[in-house]
Amino acid sequence: MNPNQPKVLYQEANPYGSFTAFLEDDGRTIYLYLQSHNNPEWPMKSLWIRNLIDAPEERDPDDFSKGLAPVHTKKETSTIHALPSLKEEEIHFIWSEEGDAVALFVNEELYAYLPPWSGVKGIHGYSKEAKEDAAAASPLGDVNNGVIAERVKESRKFWETVSEKNHWNKLQTLRLNFLEERLGKHDKYWSADGGKYPSLGIASFLPKEFPGIKIFSTVGMSAQNQPSVELYHKNFEDFARIELVFAIKLSNEYEDHSESWIQHVLGEMIKFPWNTGIWFGHSHTIQNPRKDPDQLYLDFSWFVLKNITDELDKDQNFPYPKLNGLISENGRRVNYLFLVPISVEERICFQREGSAKFWDTWVKEGFSFFHESERRMLEF
Repeated sequence: MNPNQPKVLYQEANPYGSFTAFLEDDGRTIYLYLQSHNNPEWPMKSLWIRNLIDAPEERDPDDFSKGLAPVHTKKETSTIHALPSLKEEEIHFIWSEEGDAVALFVNEELYAYLPPWSGVKGIHGYSKEAKEDAAAASPLGDVNNGVIAERVKESRKFWETVSEKNHWNKLQTLRLNFLEERLGKHDKYWSADGGKYPSLGIASFLPKEFPGIKIFSTVGMSAQNQPSVELYHKNFEDFARIELVFAIKLSNEYEDHSESWIQHVLGEMIKFPWNTGIWFGHSHTIQNPRKDPDQLYLDFSWFVLKNITDELDKDQNFPYPKLNGLISENGRRVNYLFLVPISVEERICFQREGSAKFWDTWVKEGFSFFHESERRMLEF
């Protein structure tokens, strides 16, 4: 095959429809690639799978300038002689729960793993044919035991569970029951998945404990881990499962306009982590895609996220809805992140002063977990 005319042997999108993995044969090598559909800032990941030519003593220094994927040398590959290409019927992918990592199986054997940390500190991933850490792959190790093998087994188990009958009904019931225990019977419910995986919803509540406050919560985001969290948290599993919440103070003078925009805000954010590979966590900021029709003094064009579950786990005396204590199907806590609307100027102060100063000021100004359309600027 002409190296200038590579052939895609197999490609597949993840279950979220947000990333595609494909195997490419350029006549010299086979590589596994992973690319994002929706996030132009997410760099394509690559992993060497095998050589299709005899391994050289050294790489040709001109390969890079010619745009050729690097072959592995004799000391870097377990098989120094040329291996055959792969056939589509031999190939099978298992995606990670988060959708940003993929395992390659060849004839039912784990053959390579492109992990979430691919591209970090020079690591591309792990291949059965890699003999030592090299240009584009590291050794896979034991394909039946060890950290990588266990990760892949857990991924397989997750997707098998997802395919079970009544899977969504069980997830939905667990989460709605929890919310109704803490907030009272839900007022309204909207489907928010557009008929595509994962199943998701939004519910609204008028809790008696907080008169005049209306609360909207997503339902189902916490049924799967967010991508990328483990790159930032050592105990990432305690922060990987979330639901988004928006609480608003209703006006005594005007009619309730909350449903004209808030469920749309949540609906536009509900698949964001899996669509982009970017996770939601405490003190993260994100642009507000909708305008508050009742805003008076400020243009609330940004949100900052507040993890009240984590705060309540540390101190139950915080005056928030008691949205902590829900355990997801993987045995880890569900984190309820409140969307706090802020102005451009407040976001600039947030970035300049830091999150601790922002939240201290927020409390000193007497603001709480709910949004007030007519509030004034924070005074830093």
